[in-house]
Amino acid sequence: MTACSGRKVPARGWVAASVCCCRWAPARGGRMTIRTFLAVPLPDPLQEQVAALQRELQGQLPEVRWTPPANVHLTLRFFGATSADELEKIREVMLSIAFRAGAFSAAVRGLGVFPQRGAPRVLWLGVAAVQLSALHATCETALRVVGLPGEARAFTPHLTIGRLHRRPSHLGEVLALWGERPLAPLPVDRLVLYESRLLPGGARHLPILTAPLGNGPEEL
Repeated sequence: MTACSGRKVPARGWVAASVCCCRWAPARGGRMTIRTFLAVPLPDPLQEQVAALQRELQGQLPEVRWTPPANVHLTLRFFGATSADELEKIREVMLSIAFRAGAFSAAVRGLGVFPQRGAPRVLWLGVAAVQLSALHATCETALRVVGLPGEARAFTPHLTIGRLHRRPSHLGEVLALWGERPLAPLPVDRLVLYESRLLPGGARHLPILTAPLGNGPEEL
């Protein structure tokens, strides 16, 4: 049973959107793909806090192109071009993890940039929870088992709230001022596979599959 078949996903609590409405595009070899990533969504109260923080920072950091709050997620893995066969493998991984992993809460605090040396390109909020590393490692292992390539970069949990086109002269002062301001905690209670559509007005993220954590008795 594939995620593209239109049939129900056989797991309690799962929500599957119709991928027939996804924007499939040809890739190398003629296969049709969509652009996807796996993430934890932000609840509305945390989205509102992120939006309020962005508004406060706009005057201090005019060099930043701000991420729409609805597009702010805790990304676990960016897949990029994804075929229907790969989509089914990702679905299997999500099902396995959702059955074994319990929900938990992560702290959101700490303003920083990537890269830390040289010209910064990404402005982020830090996300911290002991269970996050285990969740990410479990995802990576499961993806390799089903034949999908692993992620070479180290996992640094964060929420991208903006992108910089040049370094502000007072960036260090702003980071120090806002660095430890806590926001509402992030409930890590579900995994969502998103389609990312690149549109003239910016990216639009559409959920394809949602898997609530805690569908089974075992913890990571």
